[in-house]
Amino acid sequence: MKYQYIQHKSATPLAEKPALNLLQQDICLPAALLKQTAIQHNLQWMQRFAQASGVLLAPHGKTSMTPWLFQQQLAVGAWGITVATAYQAQVAAQAGAKRIILANQLVGVANMAIIAALLAGGTELFVCIDHADNANALAAFFATEQIVLPVLIELGVPGGRCGCRSNQQAVALAKHIAGLPALALAGIEFYEGVINTNDTEHSVRQFVQQAAALCKALLRLQLFKHTNLLISGAGSAWYDIVAAELSKATLPPTMQTVLRPGCYVSHDRGIYQQAQQLIEQRSALACKLGAGLHNALELAVYVQSLPEPGLAVLGFGKRDAAFDAGLPQAIAIYRNGQMLSDKLQDCQTTKLMDQHAFWRYSPALTPKIGDIVILGASHPCLTFDKWRTLWLTDNDYNLLQQVDTCF
Repeated sequence: MKYQYIQHKSATPLAEKPALNLLQQDICLPAALLKQTAIQHNLQWMQRFAQASGVLLAPHGKTSMTPWLFQQQLAVGAWGITVATAYQAQVAAQAGAKRIILANQLVGVANMAIIAALLAGGTELFVCIDHADNANALAAFFATEQIVLPVLIELGVPGGRCGCRSNQQAVALAKHIAGLPALALAGIEFYEGVINTNDTEHSVRQFVQQAAALCKALLRLQLFKHTNLLISGAGSAWYDIVAAELSKATLPPTMQTVLRPGCYVSHDRGIYQQAQQLIEQRSALACKLGAGLHNALELAVYVQSLPEPGLAVLGFGKRDAAFDAGLPQAIAIYRNGQMLSDKLQDCQTTKLMDQHAFWRYSPALTPKIGDIVILGASHPCLTFDKWRTLWLTDNDYNLLQQVDTCF
């Protein structure tokens, strides 16, 4: 058999093998996997939620930075793609996004030049703004380029991330923008995911209501100058409340509501699994849409070492998976292509190093070196960014194609 040099850390050296299967050790492990059936289910589920809620979707691309996933999201009906940087906006446009929200402040000449090129090429693009100094810099640059930049005033919360801290501050900024060249105020943007109080749900509802009130105030003052107006919020934990509260606000039909969840596309087995369970408890609509979101992102690794009873060292670490919101935990273990067990609740990943994981296994198991362990992780954003390439698989771990990331 001929072998070839591999191009990324989970590639195959088996140049001539026509069909690859992970459980047959056909690729290098560790490997990050996307389960095709779960991906398609999640795409359809969230699109149905948006349509039933009367809102548009601009999924946050920074979660995966995977153009193939952007294309799948757009193909099922996403209005656009959300990004966090000018570079990410370029990636989204190259993947086919015609509408992009840069849910962040645009700062620096090189970044402005990227956005100017996208606008000049016909991409509809909105950027966030929360300070007069930024408005002045943007106006000076885009006036020189003879391009009008659509901007969204970002509303924030005290102690939170970016954004004006009050509606009064936001109105003052809107009036300032109205006096500048090359900027067209196009709406309001906010992110409720930074809120953490004794009653977070109530606080989130109040914040969304505040954003709607700001929108109405700017409409009364006739400070919106763009032809397409939008109000945009919602991460992956509170999208149901954002949709419901903005619907109650009865904004005019000229103001489109755009939600920006990103993690739904892969979901997880951690913080977003917990968040989705709460959404299904709160939202009658979510319960009507059939089975909820499915975890689609998995990690496949080898049992690397068995140094002492009850402890296995698995062949992955901080270079391969998120560890900021809980450590990856085992879903199933395989040997020679056959499942040994998918009842691993008594097993636990206890510690990660750069390339090693400490796995305390149940006395009911007798793992061997070379066994393949499948794990699910929490917070998918910080697993995606560890990989140049992921494998798309079916439910039997047949490898369907490679998909590249652009971090």
